[in-house]
Amino acid sequence: MNILNFDLKERNIIIGICIIFSLRVIGMFIVLPVFSTYGIFLKDSTTFLVGVAVGIYGLFQAIFQIPYGWLSDKIGRKFVIILGLLFFFIGSCICFLSNSIFGIILGRSLQGSGAISSVCMALLSDVISKKNRTKAMGLLGISFGISFIISVVISPIIVQIFGFRYLFLVGILLSIICIIIVFFVIPSFVSFTEKFYLKDEFKNFIYICKNFKLFQLNLNIFFLHMILVLYFFLIPLQLRFYTYFSHISWIVYFITIVISFVIASPISSYFNKNENKKLVILLSICGLMLSNCMLLLFEKNSFFLIFAIQTFFVVFSFFEMILPILVSENAPIRYKGTSMAVYSISQFLGSSIGSVLGGFFLNNFNSYFLLFITLILNCIWFFVNFLCLKM
Repeated sequence: MNILNFDLKERNIIIGICIIFSLRVIGMFIVLPVFSTYGIFLKDSTTFLVGVAVGIYGLFQAIFQIPYGWLSDKIGRKFVIILGLLFFFIGSCICFLSNSIFGIILGRSLQGSGAISSVCMALLSDVISKKNRTKAMGLLGISFGISFIISVVISPIIVQIFGFRYLFLVGILLSIICIIIVFFVIPSFVSFTEKFYLKDEFKNFIYICKNFKLFQLNLNIFFLHMILVLYFFLIPLQLRFYTYFSHISWIVYFITIVISFVIASPISSYFNKNENKKLVILLSICGLMLSNCMLLLFEKNSFFLIFAIQTFFVVFSFFEMILPILVSENAPIRYKGTSMAVYSISQFLGSSIGSVLGGFFLNNFNSYFLLFITLILNCIWFFVNFLCLKM
């Protein structure tokens, strides 16, 4: 995918939007590899409140997606993007300065309330020509993958060298960079061709939720991100049993994630040509169940631990590559924007609920019990898709 195919204006805007999207991804994922082990040492902290602190970011992202989109059509995309980045900046500052879990929860809430994803998507529709929109969305997907790798890899390094709260300093610096980019790259005025009415947008939202194919895809991204967050509660605890892994956890994450993208890319290309897509999705969920079973049955075996982590990330990478494409293919032409917004909301809700569940079960039970709960969720996900296969 060659970015040189875009004209200069489009190229600058796409690069700017990709950087802003990357901030959102890093804000969500940079705490995941370490929060379950370091967040518990904050003042007033419990395992449950750690889960709330992780998940509340995604919850507020889900809540504010549509209101931000509505506001951007009233007062302009650029102003709303800056507003969202300011909220992220303030939230990051509160997290950085706080020694209490309640301060972290407040800061994460403000970070999440800067929900500008839908605004950025609308901006791309405004300024990118129709022939280049698919490529632009593809570049956003690539930026997601790169940002995910960066955030998961640098997180343990930052904590080991500087300390836990310096994770949020990264958010502060990135939000400042993004605000500067918006000021100089994003156009101040966009000519809107359609009026935006909140009532009509709500009707569109209900219409998309009733679409069976899109509902299934939204359910898949919901379960995927719920289980992703649960794994990030579990993996640091599993790695802690092995001294040689706990000190180089960032290397473990880096190698497994890079290998995952290398393996998942050709699989996703095959998937796009395969007519029986539902069966491939079922087999992929079986891969997650296999990973889960290995963690349950071979808890003290380092080989199976790494193999389980690798299997999980291969399946995760595969889903992240194919689900947005399927949403775009199955969305009604007039509702593609709304369909992607509902998809994003499902994604963030999954992350939020996964965080709360992880915190609750670790606080009241143990990691083994949480692994069992994760397996049950995987089975429910499989069963729902199996029923859809018969329809």
